[in-house]
Amino acid sequence: MNLLAIFAHPDDESFGPGGTLAKYAAEGHQVGLVSLTRGEAGSLGISKTLKPAELGRRRSKELQCAANKLGIFYLKIYDLPDKDLPKVPEQRGIQIIKSEIETFHPDAIITFHENGISGHLDHKAVTNWILETVDQMDHSLDLYFYGILAEHVEMIPQRTLFAMPEQDVTHRIDVRAYLEKKKAAIGCHETQEELWIVFQESKMKYEELNRWEYFVQARPQSYKHAVGNKLFEEIFSKKKS
Repeated sequence: MNLLAIFAHPDDESFGPGGTLAKYAAEGHQVGLVSLTRGEAGSLGISKTLKPAELGRRRSKELQCAANKLGIFYLKIYDLPDKDLPKVPEQRGIQIIKSEIETFHPDAIITFHENGISGHLDHKAVTNWILETVDQMDHSLDLYFYGILAEHVEMIPQRTLFAMPEQDVTHRIDVRAYLEKKKAAIGCHETQEELWIVFQESKMKYEELNRWEYFVQARPQSYKHAVGNKLFEEIFSKKKS
């Protein structure tokens, strides 16, 4: 099966659902990753000392390293303006995402929850574009929003983070066996080391905090109503495997 992750920036995939991406890649599924920007407007750590063009090149290389660590089969990096995605015409974003869907033929798509995890406007723009694209497509696609729970937000008071409502969660993926790959991928993002230090200083040990990754199945819309309170522990069900 084909799983496509679409995010705004290099590092979103690793600090986000990196364990899930590594899991499905290791199990033989084709995992793809699209970054809409090169992250040239980053403002953490050494990023402050680099010019945008240089930072964009460096973060693109970091993303290639992370993709290799996670076992990602397909990687595409676009050059839309970092921190300015809300200013990009919606049709341009939709056009890119539609093109990637037609190229990769995913069975499922992963992106950030509508709150954007950190509230980043780029994250929210990408989620909105994906929603609009999927709703316009003639064929049905499974769309999953990755998010963190309130209990995790409380463990990282150093950062402003936004929880995904726990009652909305439909899938919980056990990624304990893939945390080393996730951490290796995070390690590739050297320009984001400052963020990695923050997560390592959380009130709960990193391995305990990240043993599960949580998702809401946003499409098809009827899905949530059908599952009730049951938490599924696989994105690809047996009938799809």
